[in-house]
Amino acid sequence: MKDVNILSLKNEKANRAELIFAALYHLAAAAVGFFLCRAVFFENYLPFGVAFMSGCPAALLPSAAVGVFLGYFLPGISVFGFKYVAAALAVLAVRFMLSFNKKLIANPLFAGLISALAVGFAGSVSHFGAKNNFLLFALEVLACGIGAVIINRASIALSHIERGLSSEDLGCLLILIGMALSGLFGFSFFGLKISLVLACFLFLSAAKYGGAAAGMSSAVAVSLLFFFAGKSAEDCFVYTVAAFSAGIVCAYGKYVQLCAFFVCVVFFLSLRGITRDSAIFITEAALGCLLFAFMPKSAGIKLAKIFTCFPKICVNNDLNRAVTLRLKEAAQGIKDVKATVDDVAARLEGINAPSFSSVLATVENEACGGCKMRANCWEAKRDLTLDAVFTIIKEVKSGAREYGSACDFKSRCLRFENFAKASKKGYLEYAGKVAGNSRITDIRQAVGEQFEGIAIMLEELSNEYMTGVNFDNSAALTAVGALKNIGIYANECSAPIDKYGRMEINLKLGKGSEAVLNKRDIMRVLSLSCERNFAPPVIKNTSGETFITVGERAEFGLDIGVFQKSAKPGDLCGDAYSYFFDGKGHFIMLLSDGMGTGSRAAVDSAMASGLMTRLIKSGFGFNCALKILNSSMLFRSADESLATMDVACLDLHTGALELFKAGAAPTLVKRGGKVGKAVSTSMPIGILSSVSFDRAGVKLTAGDITVLLSDGAAPDDVDRLKEEILSFKDGSAQSLAERLVSVAESRRSDGHTDDITVMVAILKKQ
Repeated sequence: MKDVNILSLKNEKANRAELIFAALYHLAAAAVGFFLCRAVFFENYLPFGVAFMSGCPAALLPSAAVGVFLGYFLPGISVFGFKYVAAALAVLAVRFMLSFNKKLIANPLFAGLISALAVGFAGSVSHFGAKNNFLLFALEVLACGIGAVIINRASIALSHIERGLSSEDLGCLLILIGMALSGLFGFSFFGLKISLVLACFLFLSAAKYGGAAAGMSSAVAVSLLFFFAGKSAEDCFVYTVAAFSAGIVCAYGKYVQLCAFFVCVVFFLSLRGITRDSAIFITEAALGCLLFAFMPKSAGIKLAKIFTCFPKICVNNDLNRAVTLRLKEAAQGIKDVKATVDDVAARLEGINAPSFSSVLATVENEACGGCKMRANCWEAKRDLTLDAVFTIIKEVKSGAREYGSACDFKSRCLRFENFAKASKKGYLEYAGKVAGNSRITDIRQAVGEQFEGIAIMLEELSNEYMTGVNFDNSAALTAVGALKNIGIYANECSAPIDKYGRMEINLKLGKGSEAVLNKRDIMRVLSLSCERNFAPPVIKNTSGETFITVGERAEFGLDIGVFQKSAKPGDLCGDAYSYFFDGKGHFIMLLSDGMGTGSRAAVDSAMASGLMTRLIKSGFGFNCALKILNSSMLFRSADESLATMDVACLDLHTGALELFKAGAAPTLVKRGGKVGKAVSTSMPIGILSSVSFDRAGVKLTAGDITVLLSDGAAPDDVDRLKEEILSFKDGSAQSLAERLVSVAESRRSDGHTDDITVMVAILKKQ
């Protein structure tokens, strides 16, 4: 019974809040209608009240009518106010008679037509004084019709303001605000016009949340209405330039914007000379700046919903199919390029390959040219001459100082010194060409590996889009609107759903965004708005732009522990590791062991681990990333540079563990009360031009343990480590990692020290 009473009380409070909001909404409509009636158009015309009656939503029509009739009945500017009352009554009658046709009533063109006809007929039968002429009358009819269309579009835009406004909707809304502000011209405070103070506040707000484009659009829209109401063109120009200046510096904060806006106003007014009107203008601008400076954050969040641009939303249509086919075509094209390069290189190798005959040609031409014994040596006794050349080459290779000491040819040759020099020269040139060709071949193979890696990446992207990826545009718009409530404004958003039904929210914020990105708040807001259980977001900053990826919360969580020990106290550890969530439900651990110990090994392992991490985070598959990493390691420097690569990828939704190993130490996995190991037979990266992962997979459940090791932790066998893991019952992953390092260090029996790294991941139920 108590629960029922509490629920009833909550419902009563919610209903009361809704009633209050509805009352305020109708009061606002009446107020806007009242002020629009007083918005002057070319001194004597007041058409915008009628336009508002025609363009406002049907639900607000009674409130709008009250405000409009009050505005026209109260003492106004024009003596012809009753013609607008007649026109407003005509519009009201038409809308009530056609209320059954909601589609027609909601059409912007219909709203413009009935308002223009109403003002036209009312004006044609009214008395025209000397100040009236047909051209101004036609302009009034046109302004009334266009105003009704704009008001109708603005009211529609306000209904979906949560998800953002397009540039057209924002323009219509700004013109409506300009109409209302021009209706405030008659209200002043100590000689200061309230409408101009609010206009300056509007310009600064638009510039802050929408940039230079929104700032200038607001100034142009409002200044145009102010000009129609009698404001000078020079003042309107100052507003426009000042608002544009504030928008340009929006990335530097609100106070820089204030300074840019105010300085611009003062500068242009000072060019005209400081008069009483100029002083009033500056005071109004200063009050608008102060109002903007002390604006509460909650009010700023609401205003930002108006001026932030409409986000780009991924659409699920035939374009996905076209992109998929294009990616496959590009991947095949890159493979064809690699095949063509390999084929041309193979042909050129046969044509331009260095030949040992060039060594013999060098000796015969440079040492034996003109010798009387040439025919005897190179024809009759060619075998003895070739043996002499080979003997000298062997001595060159061995680094001997004298050549031919053990050669009988020396005693028979008249030019043996020249013969030895020519043999050495010819061989060194030949060896240099062979080494150069070998290096070129290695580089070509490495570049080919990179081409192949890019092709694999494109194929993986194509397959990812092909296998049932859909976009929930409704969820994307809901997410954008929800994030606006905590001050986060997205320029682009997509909500793909993979083949397993898991949703992911991808957001891109604009450059210079000042939003405070609290991961917990983002997760909570998106989970409530999209009605899915999301995990903490992954936030990346690239070239001043911020990307946010939020995936659904997985069934499992992880306890991670890592412990390292250098081979020598005080030296850098030659192992490098990394672990991260990819934002798609996978937790990835990487461990790399550089060759040797100390700083050189640390550089190799850090490069391998860091580059592999970046490639995987950027969307490259494991095999593709390995090919690119290997080619980078091959030609990082002239010295030999190699490292192992050990990768564990755990799907936290299903518990599936995949292991990828390249020359790495065994990985230990405790599953179901038993400890197994996965070993690698592949070579480390940076040795061969082509390298591949050894792969293994297993399904884990809560409580299972994955342990990655560097070579220093398992020099001989891992039996003792397996015993420690098997006996581990309670405790943290960090304590287990430290224990395993201690055991590995104490059991070394070869007298050799090495860097030790242990990474432990314990799967837990969330």
